[in-house]
Amino acid sequence: MSSTLELDMSIMFDADDALREYAETDGREPEADGRIRIGYVYATIRFESFLHPGYASVECWAATSGMSRLFARSTNIRKVFTDVTAASGGVCCLFGIADGGPEQVCWLNGETTQEMVSGPRFPDRRALVATWSAPER
Repeated sequence: MSSTLELDMSIMFDADDALREYAETDGREPEADGRIRIGYVYATIRFESFLHPGYASVECWAATSGMSRLFARSTNIRKVFTDVTAASGGVCCLFGIADGGPEQVCWLNGETTQEMVSGPRFPDRRALVATWSAPER
């Protein structure tokens, strides 16, 4: 059995200003329910995370730089990823953009947050992972 699963996805998001602007400039029409389809979003599921081998991880990234900037601007995109993390019992939702800027921790140990990696609380990923509880077996 492979230790990873690779996916190419399109994800539907409730429209917010950033999503509407992106759709207009990209020539996309909202769906009948008002949501906007964004894709490809690439995902790698690791059944043993690089950050902490006791956890699985789902790493998603945008197919283009423009889409990556959209991910950084859209509150509804961030909400979808944070909500999925919370609903699945995930310990951490880390949100970054492809330009190498600091990553934002959106969900940590059962609570929403807006801490930055490379900030005072989490100077690096190692400091972030140190706050995770021992994984349940």
